[in-house]
Amino acid sequence: MSDATISSTSPDPEARGRDCPLGSPVAQFDRHAGNDVVHGPDRDVRAKRRRSLTDNEIRGIADRLRRYSSQPEGDLALFYLLLTTGAKPLELARLRVKDVIAPTGALRREACLPAMASINGMARPVFFKSEVSVEAIMAYVRYRVARKHGIGTMTRYAGLDPTTPLLLNHDGQPYRIVESSDNGCKRYLCRGILEACRRIFRTAGNNGLCGATLRRTLARRLSDRGATLEQIGEALGISDRKSLRDLLDVQHVDLSTLFDEIVCANGTTPAAVDHH
Repeated sequence: MSDATISSTSPDPEARGRDCPLGSPVAQFDRHAGNDVVHGPDRDVRAKRRRSLTDNEIRGIADRLRRYSSQPEGDLALFYLLLTTGAKPLELARLRVKDVIAPTGALRREACLPAMASINGMARPVFFKSEVSVEAIMAYVRYRVARKHGIGTMTRYAGLDPTTPLLLNHDGQPYRIVESSDNGCKRYLCRGILEACRRIFRTAGNNGLCGATLRRTLARRLSDRGATLEQIGEALGISDRKSLRDLLDVQHVDLSTLFDEIVCANGTTPAAVDHH
């Protein structure tokens, strides 16, 4: 299953991770992170989940969260973190203040999702270089300090305890992560942050919006800027090239087909297909 099923219309255990003896300490639960899982015959919803968001749609979602959310600071921070880091909900629930906030109180523009937070057990870079995202995160930090949710020394880490999770639930408590074991593999489930994601998607008023939509939006924007599949995989924590191609909707073309009329005697040679 993928994060595509985290939507207002279908439940999903996407925030689960699995700790298996094979490979990394925390094996990736979602082996094909770009695959959308749609329950029911609604092809329109499926098609909407396959597309990416425009700038106008992103601004519209943010506006609705500001107007209708019961805690807009937290929901906006979560929305922009999902959108600009490509991280899974479970990974964000594990992210600590000190991972993204420097001792000076500034947001780290180039930070790291530590191995202990990553679903595949491998650290990867995260970047905070979109001003609208930076402001949303720092507004949430100020919201936490004002309500004394996990505060520390006021002169360091923007006033927060650096060991606390960056994101807390609406009660100001860490999201509870439950561990279970299945055939020697540890699984992790964070229902609280999954419900927070569903609440955001419902409030957004964008039919078909889900976690995969946000990850696909980020992946395609990186691709449009010239990123390779390897770079996109590093950013999103996906090593499987098939999953990346699916996320980008890049279709495999047989080698022989690529040579069809590679040089034309008349007319125009067909345009090359960019497969990274």
